[in-house]
Amino acid sequence: MDENSTLILKRYFKEYYFHYGERIKAPSEIASREFGYFPFGGAMIRHISFKDIGTFRAALVREAPAGAYCSNSLYNDPTAEMHLKGWKSAELIFDIDADGLKLPCKKVHDVWLCKGGGKKEFGLRPETCPNCKGNRILELTWACPDCLEGTKKETMKLLEFLEFDFGISSSQVRVYFSGNAGYHISVEKSQYETLDSHGRAEIADYLTGRGIMPNFFNSTRLLPNDPGWRGRVARFIRDLPEVNTLFKSTTFEKRLSELISDFSKKQVENFMTRAVSENSVKIDAMVTTDIHRIFRMPETLNNKTGLVKRECSDNLNSFDPTTDAIAIKDDSKAEVMVDIVPKIEIGGSSYGPFRSETIELPLYVGVYIVSRGAGKFVITGQNSALVQKEAQQKVRSDN
Repeated sequence: MDENSTLILKRYFKEYYFHYGERIKAPSEIASREFGYFPFGGAMIRHISFKDIGTFRAALVREAPAGAYCSNSLYNDPTAEMHLKGWKSAELIFDIDADGLKLPCKKVHDVWLCKGGGKKEFGLRPETCPNCKGNRILELTWACPDCLEGTKKETMKLLEFLEFDFGISSSQVRVYFSGNAGYHISVEKSQYETLDSHGRAEIADYLTGRGIMPNFFNSTRLLPNDPGWRGRVARFIRDLPEVNTLFKSTTFEKRLSELISDFSKKQVENFMTRAVSENSVKIDAMVTTDIHRIFRMPETLNNKTGLVKRECSDNLNSFDPTTDAIAIKDDSKAEVMVDIVPKIEIGGSSYGPFRSETIELPLYVGVYIVSRGAGKFVITGQNSALVQKEAQQKVRSDN
């Protein structure tokens, strides 16, 4: 990213933290948590602690970092090196991201770039560039409304698992839009907080259906009200749409009879594999199992989009990330030299697709595109004033 675009982004982040920093709430036992941040153009800085939320908010205004993070773990000494911190416990954390869903819309809105020949195109990343036949190919993923709706459905599926399979009350669960293309889910004050990485891996495996063999399901004994995975598979059999050509019958009992009498062993195994796949939750298992990870703080900005990581525990159904997570929605405009961008929907309007053009956009849309690495700000008018103001501030800070 060019220096002037970086300065404008930093100014935008600083303005947000200055005006809306009070929205950032203290996590429980804040003094026992590790904090971290990375500056624009810099490396991650970790092993920091704050005794109160006011000091943390002041640091955000002062530093205007590209990302601000906090551990879900509690430590005896959060500022020590990892092996000396003295781990005590950690909330369960889950990450659901659009990339993990592999939805068909990726063929339309994702972008690939050949580093060898420079060719850029919409669509999935090819194995080799059709022009130069090279394989040094970068990909840039985007999130459309279908992607965001898909991650919301996966989140709701996870919430159902947590309640009915793990006995976790909805009052213990916090749901956050990540600020990018999915959701973070945190389970607080539960019996699972002292689980180590291996125990959390067992939970992740259960949710994703990893290791569940088709022969686990004795189809002669399946019932829709069975607990756990058996009940889920039974309900999947019962609720398949009538237009589905797999079964001739429409009732659960008759469909179960078909599975037992009319399907080959291979057909049963394939069907059970499909049932598990469609009912599993597409979480990032590595996030759940890593007890030393630090996570983006709620109500801070995501450096990949300029959107806010925002809680939506109480309004998940109606929550619209493309409008409800905008950081600063005002009348500010910005000229952006756009590289290649698919059609995007943000703030109740659609923009693009764009290819190698300069266009005036609402500032928050420009921030979104530039943060994605798909354009840069043109330094004229208001943009020039923003750059000058931030550059002056940088000089004062350096002195």
